[in-house]
Amino acid sequence: MKHFFLGTDLDRMPPGSDMDDWMTRLRSGMWRLPWRLSSEGNHRFFKEFLPLLHDTKHSTLGVRDDSSWYLVYIGTSEKGRGKGNCTKLMNHVTRMADEQGQPVYLESSNEKNPPIYRRYGFETVRTIHLQRAEKNVMMDIMVREPRKIAKV
Repeated sequence: MKHFFLGTDLDRMPPGSDMDDWMTRLRSGMWRLPWRLSSEGNHRFFKEFLPLLHDTKHSTLGVRDDSSWYLVYIGTSEKGRGKGNCTKLMNHVTRMADEQGQPVYLESSNEKNPPIYRRYGFETVRTIHLQRAEKNVMMDIMVREPRKIAKV
């Protein structure tokens, strides 16, 4: 699997990939979590949150789950914003998915992001709610269906 970081952190997960492979954990900083989280935090993250994301993706895509692309840990550093890096990466991933006739899936917990993702053809298909201490965090589940490639 290739990882792209041009001012944007974006891991693309081709069909059949594991979102928690060692390279993704290393680049995202997730490898630190077991040592930084409390016992309860570890339990909530690894035994509740990650399984919830897995189950949500599977229940959303059904039999297409294993043949979908998964955009994980998307974010742009402040100094990388406004340079077109996100557009280049999103177009690259969605073009590959279109060529293979496969959907692209992502989750967004920031209310500012869905309008951005809609520009790339994603639609919110459902919203899940995460209870984080006293705060209810809404997470938009978004899917981009494959588009037919025009033959020239």
